[in-house]
Amino acid sequence: MADKIQLTDVFLRKMKSPERGQTDIWDAKVPGFGVRVSATGTRTFVMVYRFRGDWRRDSLGQYPRLSLQEARAKAERARADLSEGKDPRAGRETARPAPKTESFGAAVDAFIAGYVKRQNRESTAGETERLLRSVFVPVWERRALGDIGKPDVLAVIDGIMDKGKPSAARHAFAAIRKFFNWCTERGLIDDSPCRTIKPPAKARSRERVLNDAELTLIWEAAAAQGIPFGTIVQLLMLTAQRRGEVVGMRWDELELDAGMWTIPGSRTKNHKPHVVPLTPTAVTILRETPRQVGSPFVFPARGKPDQPYSGYSKGKRTLDAAIGLHDWTLHDLRRTAATGMARLGVQPHVVERILNHTTGTFGGVAGVYNRFQYLPEMREALRLWEAQLASIARAADGNERLPDK
Repeated sequence: MADKIQLTDVFLRKMKSPERGQTDIWDAKVPGFGVRVSATGTRTFVMVYRFRGDWRRDSLGQYPRLSLQEARAKAERARADLSEGKDPRAGRETARPAPKTESFGAAVDAFIAGYVKRQNRESTAGETERLLRSVFVPVWERRALGDIGKPDVLAVIDGIMDKGKPSAARHAFAAIRKFFNWCTERGLIDDSPCRTIKPPAKARSRERVLNDAELTLIWEAAAAQGIPFGTIVQLLMLTAQRRGEVVGMRWDELELDAGMWTIPGSRTKNHKPHVVPLTPTAVTILRETPRQVGSPFVFPARGKPDQPYSGYSKGKRTLDAAIGLHDWTLHDLRRTAATGMARLGVQPHVVERILNHTTGTFGGVAGVYNRFQYLPEMREALRLWEAQLASIARAADGNERLPDK
């Protein structure tokens, strides 16, 4: 189970509630033990475990009525029961009849703990969990799995489409379809309610390249917005890396004196480590970004130092409102940087190395044998792009927004 922290009373007292739904924090000391905090501030100790092939979640009691020490002791006793082949809940379920099927909320917990965080990359696991907990759990948490049908799934997905968010609807559907397929494989339900539903919106290839005026507006607004989202946007513009890679940046990946950022294979799309030369402006921005004590992330989530920032929607809405520009995405910054470097005369294979692509020049057999990293060329290309951004800013009204290095 990933994203663990050794729970303490200080942490439990100070932890902030999510804006909606609930979130789980897992203990690094006792496997399967954690605390669930709801939007209302309720903190409930939970234990997730597997018994006779099925994943189960047991509520141990609410904090502070139940102390952390007592809750851990309960969890340890539950683990002792499991080691003896006993179900920890067996003695407490006589008070009420067992439901016909597992609840949706409990099944989501088991799916995330037993499959998503074990089988998926960290970024993929985080996005799947976010979608399930923010979109579906608030609607179906206490419903039995067997009672959720095709009309229920369509109601949620259609609601997202009605808000004019086809991409969000497509990603939400992919997450819930994966979940129900897992439930079917585990025998929790007979058939997936998503089986005959077509994806809500066909993925389309975007070709949006931002013009000079738009780049200037975005850079200025991002600088004014500051940490965390504004700073993230600035680094996306300067590095041409993917959103998840910048947002998940860790301090131990950075060598600021050398101007280098090494992204481990666990966080890249092609599962290969990727070295990104950092321009002088990028290094300056990172040096001025304060470190949060106890967090490995450059941009930790608010109130969750063990998790990366996740407030994309709110941050972009604020940025869009400041500049009056809405028809662009964060990924457009990556495409714009690649296009801009090509226009500056950077060779295609160097642009591909910066983007960490495995197609084109580095595809197939050529990619196996072409091990040269082109780091000097990559550094020069990104410096050219940084200089171009500075030139664009100066041309806007004569004021320089990027340091002249």
